[in-house]
Parts: sequence; C-alpha cells; structure tokens
Amino acid sequence: MAKKEKKSIPALSKSLKNRDQYLRTSFLYQASVLMANAAQANPELANTATKATAPLARYYASQMKAVARKSVIRLDPNIKRSICKRCDTILIPGRTCATFVENESIGSVPHADVLTHTCKVCGGQKRFPIGKDRDFLVFTERPDHVVE
Repeated sequence: MAKKEKKSIPALSKSLKNRDQYLRTSFLYQASVLMANAAQANPELANTATKATAPLARYYASQMKAVARKSVIRLDPNIKRSICKRCDTILIPGRTCATFVENESIGSVPHADVLTHTCKVCGGQKRFPIGKDRDFLVFTERPDHVVE
C-alpha cells in the first residue's frame, strides 16, 4: 500500500489558534469605530447621534479589551493607540481627542519632541516620543515590515 500524499496547505488558510477571539475583537473594534463616527454621517443630528452612540462605542471598545484579556491575545498596536486607556473612547483627532507635538525639555532640544493625544472626554493623555522625525512610524507600521 502506498502512502497518501499530503496536500499542501496555503499559508493563509492555516488554522490560527484563537481565531474566533481574533474575529470577535475585530468585529467589536469595527462596531466601536462605526458608532463613534455615526455623527459624521448626518451633521444636522450630530449632537443627538453623538449622545446616543458614544456610550455604545465605549462599551464595544471595553468588551473588545475584555475579550482580548480573557483569551490572552495581543491587540495590534494601532488598535491600542486609537483607544483611550482611561475611558475606552475611540480617539478621533479633532473630535474626541486633541493631537499636538510638545517639547518640555529645557532649550527645546529637537530630539525630545513628544506626540500627545489628549482625550476630550476624560482628559487622559497618550504620549509617543517622535524625536527629530515628525513623520515617525513605529516599527510595526513601516512598509518594509509588512509581510504580504
């Protein structure tokens, strides 16, 4: 009897451990962003839509973080950067957060620049050192790092 030949499995269709948790966190993040952006779709109802959907967006974000914590999976750094750690608000520059570059060093040394996101809901801050390069990209966001 001859041995059966193993079929080659394409790289993308390999089973991923905790795949359902990754799908669930992805869905919850997308739903949270959709609820946070709901006011932009209809400008005349902006205040009403924001009041109705902002708590829902925060709830979805908190559920996403809870699923990731419980299943011990790591969230992508881009996702972590777009959510306030204190109140779970989706950080949208100009609407839910203020973004600016500050330099608190004596003499304003250019390599000490810090990109700051300040949440307008709770006042929490996220600070990222950017140094001399104002077009800074984290290692995982660089185009040469992305695997296709």
